Amino acid sequence: MKFTKTLICGAVMALLLFAQNTGKLSSQEKKNQDIATTEMKDMLQYGHLELADKVMAPGYIQHNPNVPQGRDGFKAFMSRNPNRKVEPIQPEWKNKPAVILTSGDLVFMMFDREAKDPADPSKTYKYNSFDMLRVDNGMIQEHWDAARKAPPAP
Repeated sequence: MKFTKTLICGAVMALLLFAQNTGKLSSQEKKNQDIATTEMKDMLQYGHLELADKVMAPGYIQHNPNVPQGRDGFKAFMSRNPNRKVEPIQPEWKNKPAVILTSGDLVFMMFDREAKDPADPSKTYKYNSFDMLRVDNGMIQEHWDAARKAPPAP
């Protein structure tokens, strides 16, 4: 687990350095970013899991310990979300990433979040989350985020 976190931090730092040095995406990087946007915006924010067959490899590798491996595992897990609503896809994000960095086959997205303060539920606090996707041959092959294993349901 420590190696994985170190690898992710190193990859993010490399992306940051690369993005600062070039500032322009190649046509392939733009395609990769568009494919990643399909998952993060159209599928997750607007609920269109049917798009998984178009953009996710069957052998999709999921590094979130709460989500099963493979495209079918991802779709089954996400379809069980009681808060999932299928809405018409809009050009705008519901929650636009604060940062999108794309380098080669990696697309990194950082989101601003807000949650209730566990110490005082009448207050909220701001934090960030991230997702990183590896796109190869026009399909999302792999996903990372900072999720930890959730406790079992009561």
